[in-house]
This record gives sequence, structure tokens and C-alpha cells, in this order.
Amino acid sequence: MRPFTTTLAVIAAAALLPVLAAPQAQAATRSASACTHRGGPQVCIRVEGEGEHVSRAVAIWTNPPRDVKERTAHLLLDGREVHYSQTATRHGDSVSAEWGWFQFSGQLCVTFDGVADRKACEDVY
Repeated sequence: MRPFTTTLAVIAAAALLPVLAAPQAQAATRSASACTHRGGPQVCIRVEGEGEHVSRAVAIWTNPPRDVKERTAHLLLDGREVHYSQTATRHGDSVSAEWGWFQFSGQLCVTFDGVADRKACEDVY
């Protein structure tokens, strides 16, 4: 190698050293939610966890009719049901269900039986 080319190679390697030696950043802790935003029933999803590790996913129907005490809620990943359906129960003015710890990557969504065309989704990566 020529001296100039060798010098450039040494400078480039030295510049990359701090980047390569730096510790990797921890996955960000997530607490995110999303809701449907059209008139009528409003369905929401709340997701908590880090990266692909979800410590809690909650399906919430925020404005059900007063006579609705419970409904079946579904958790979907990329359009397919995962885990198991849950009986969502009324808590004050809303109906909700919760799923515990799991690890997924993709679009996580919730739906309720009897609430046509309403699906709330949050991306998990």
C-alpha cells in the first residue's frame, strides 16, 4: 500500500473503533395505545413491554351500551388469532380484557364479538 492509502485506512479504522466498542442500547420500554377513530363503538388496545416482549396487552371497548356487561375479546397477530379469546367484563364505563406476558413481533390487534368492523392495532417490534 502507498503511505497515503495506509494513512486513510488507519484513520477510518480509528474512527470506527468507538462505534464498534460502544455498548448496545437497551430496548425501549413501551407503553403504547391505539384506538379506532370513527363514530360509533370505540375499541382500543394498550400494549406494555420492551421490544418483542409484551408484558401486558389490554383490549378496551370504551363506549359500550349500558346493557353490555361482557363480551368475548380476541387478540390477533398479523391477522391471526393468538393466545386465546377472553371474556371481557365491564369496569365502570368500559368493557375490557387482558392478556399476560408473551413474545411476538408484528401487528398486534384486538377485536370484540358484536362490534362489527372495529379493530384497534399497535405494532410490536
